[in-house]
Amino acid sequence: MADADQEAAEESREDSYLGGAELRLLASADGGQNLSCVIRTSAGSVIVIDGGRPVDDAHLMEVIRSMGGTVSAWLITHPHDDHIGALTNILNRDPRLESLKPIEIEHIYYSFLDEDEYEKGENMQRMENLRNLLKAFENVEPEKLHTPLEPGFNFTVDDVSITVLNEPFACPENTFNNSSVAYRLDVNGKRILFLGDMGWQAGENLLKVCRPEDMKADVVQMSHHGQDGVEKDVYEVIAPEICLWPTPQWLWDNEKDGEAGKGSFKTLIVRGWMESLGVKRNLCVKDGDQILR
Repeated sequence: MADADQEAAEESREDSYLGGAELRLLASADGGQNLSCVIRTSAGSVIVIDGGRPVDDAHLMEVIRSMGGTVSAWLITHPHDDHIGALTNILNRDPRLESLKPIEIEHIYYSFLDEDEYEKGENMQRMENLRNLLKAFENVEPEKLHTPLEPGFNFTVDDVSITVLNEPFACPENTFNNSSVAYRLDVNGKRILFLGDMGWQAGENLLKVCRPEDMKADVVQMSHHGQDGVEKDVYEVIAPEICLWPTPQWLWDNEKDGEAGKGSFKTLIVRGWMESLGVKRNLCVKDGDQILR
């Protein structure tokens, strides 16, 4: 086969990976860390995971509007500002002042720890972010808010099956990150697993409460932006072939003062883990928005 024909065949296979559905991992507006992912089902419904920081709200809304403007299910992993800041902004917008048609959110799914659990291991800035979101929830009809989520809770959006793998773990260190809820999405024969910002403690707890077959996934969102997240043993159970990296360039290269490899982040180590596990594709927002179809 000629090189051009082979490349075209490979692109065709990639475009059919999700059987007509589409996943977009959105880059941060200013090169910071975030987690913002939008999935459009093969029937056209929209699912959002987290959404990113306040600065990311404009691009997120632009993407949602391009898919019809209605979010069928908004999934929150945990209440850190780089995950829920954009949603907080969106919920606080006055639709009467919008120059464009406001987006509509039909359902929001989340499980949070009690505030006193967060206060044990976190600073007041993060508590303010949490309280801002809870205040913004007052602008949402109560029947649209789904909480708490029990492990094993399952619901569908069109032909996408969404399963909650855990309740938030109460860990004394990195409390917000370790309280992340993992969501598994089964999309036309492929599994996508979102880990939020789970650290090593949450990862070990996840291994204890989940059967290996429930954690197995074709695509995984790299925990805590690909560094200082879950350990290699968790990824070994997941055994992904595609990794989603919500990771800016400086973190991908473990930079310090602009010099690669000199930082204190574990990104290069985790990248080595994925190579040893035989991961086929790494989709990273250092290169801009990433699209998987």
